[in-house]
Amino acid sequence: MVRIILPVVLAIFLSAAHFVLSDGEESFLIEGNRNPRNHLTQDNGNRNEVKAKVLSVTEASSGRKISDESDNFIETNPDEIFLRLTWKVVPFAVKYSVYSDDGEEFISYTTGIEIPAESEDQVFHVSALDFDDNVLEEDVRIISAELNPTKPLTTTEFDKMSFSPIYLVYSWIPSKDADHYEIQLVKGDEIVREFMTEYHPQDDNFDFYDPDPVLEDGEYFWRVRGLTPDNKVITNWSERSDGNSFIVRKPARFCAIGDSITHGGGSISVPPSTAIYNWETYCPLPVKNLGKSGDTTEQILQRFDEDVLTFKPEILFIMAGVNDYRNGILGWHSVTNLKMIREKCEMNDIIPVFITPTPVNPRIMRKINFVEPPQPDWQEHMDYICDWVREQKFYIDVAEEFIDENGNLRADLAVDGLHPDAEGKEIIGKAVGDWLNNYLDSLIPKD
Repeated sequence: MVRIILPVVLAIFLSAAHFVLSDGEESFLIEGNRNPRNHLTQDNGNRNEVKAKVLSVTEASSGRKISDESDNFIETNPDEIFLRLTWKVVPFAVKYSVYSDDGEEFISYTTGIEIPAESEDQVFHVSALDFDDNVLEEDVRIISAELNPTKPLTTTEFDKMSFSPIYLVYSWIPSKDADHYEIQLVKGDEIVREFMTEYHPQDDNFDFYDPDPVLEDGEYFWRVRGLTPDNKVITNWSERSDGNSFIVRKPARFCAIGDSITHGGGSISVPPSTAIYNWETYCPLPVKNLGKSGDTTEQILQRFDEDVLTFKPEILFIMAGVNDYRNGILGWHSVTNLKMIREKCEMNDIIPVFITPTPVNPRIMRKINFVEPPQPDWQEHMDYICDWVREQKFYIDVAEEFIDENGNLRADLAVDGLHPDAEGKEIIGKAVGDWLNNYLDSLIPKD
């Protein structure tokens, strides 16, 4: 095994390691073997709750500067020694087991954790686990071991994306003693949005979905800091980095609109801010991500004017419908909305390219138990949408590659039975890339 010898001295046990979960049950981080919430849908609204929306989008002209913000914080346990370990994303991993040679184990649903260390010679290892606790990869390489960090570490990967998505997902490694978090979106040096998240136990997923799109041109970054239950600052602000910074420019020649499959994310616990779970990552040409997790075809239609027309695309890829037929919306209703989206494109000189929606796997959805499985006739309504898509002038058919012998989503492509993981996103991204290459070739004058 690869070992990292940690230069620390004595540490105390994890603050009694005691947390109260949102459902009222008690758990210990070192036991921490519970299932994560699925952060890729917005059905229940529980993972996007806001304790206090301090600054709304419409109040963004308030002129508050980041230089006005105090970075002083209180230390709850100044004599405690702890480490922040980080490691790479392992495809299909739902969680990670972090353990020492003396048998102490922690569970993390992100690619990092803050834990106490017992001696300067303590050795930690990380194993990637699937939903059933099977080991996917042993001895995952630890990238960093930071002693007594004073600020959260952001994990968004905007620097690995051709464009940042318009619906941002803020993600970070949790801070050991924080009860909840304050998030700020900054344009230039002006704070344009601010949120306080609901209570989060440390072993939970750490991300926050911004409900409003980022549409204005400019240079942005976001930051986060931890707070106590009574809103006292317990960490410094996270540092600005390439991964949490991005630029918005208009227009964008190629855009994609849809639900969480377009927005990104996978393996239950990995948010859309992780590049390998976005199909746009695998497209050889840059595509602006206008996806929004949880959207139905009706919701996409409703936000078309603001989200699409703002970027004036030449091509719009449209992949929608899975949230319709898994929620009992009839296929003809979905197609009616898709027809209206097509009409809006044609009225605005945008070429609509429809992508067949992917199937679901009810058996796996029941096993994971994060959303209700679809009605028994869901395949009929999926087929209705797919058949209509295949009648369009411009379309991309990916659905067949995702279907198993029973007409369900292939189990090897989606841990949760709904969201294609990295391999599935690669199938979609390459299909879009092939279509775009053929389209651009057709624009070249022939001799």
